Amino acid sequence: MAGDDLDDEPADLDAVAGDDDDLELVVGEVHDVPEVEIPDVVDVEIPDVVDVDLVDDPVVQVDDEEEADPVVGPVLPPPVRPQPGRPPSAREEPPPPFAVGERVVLIQNTRPRTGTLIGNYPVGTTGRVETVLSQTAIVRFDSAPDTKEVVAFTCLESGEKPGDEKPGDGESPA
Repeated sequence: MAGDDLDDEPADLDAVAGDDDDLELVVGEVHDVPEVEIPDVVDVEIPDVVDVDLVDDPVVQVDDEEEADPVVGPVLPPPVRPQPGRPPSAREEPPPPFAVGERVVLIQNTRPRTGTLIGNYPVGTTGRVETVLSQTAIVRFDSAPDTKEVVAFTCLESGEKPGDEKPGDGESPA
């Protein structure tokens, strides 16, 4: 390949004594040149001249006698297009720990990521879950029923115990 010899050392240009195949050039001496016969006329075949009519809208006519062989290329699989929705490698989230309408207790009143306070609610404030999102719940606390707060699951604990149902909560006693 061209350029492969760039790393090699340069060849020695000095004549080495004892090299018999070196050519010598002597100034003023006439050298014999072999004679080559050069022909005076070269035979070249010139094809017949065809008259061509110039038109405004040229149309190329194709001989139907010769059919071109179909060109067969490599067979490629169809392109991969992403499917709508979640990818199969997506991690499944566990079901939410709280249901809509469930009573909850605030066990931590600072947000996990930012450290800011969750409203003016002290730890132990109770409320009701209005909406459950992927890692948070929208809660309406009893001490401020006009305000909704977005609270992380890690800051809440269920306030209902199994079998601890009050007559006003859920089903009515029969």
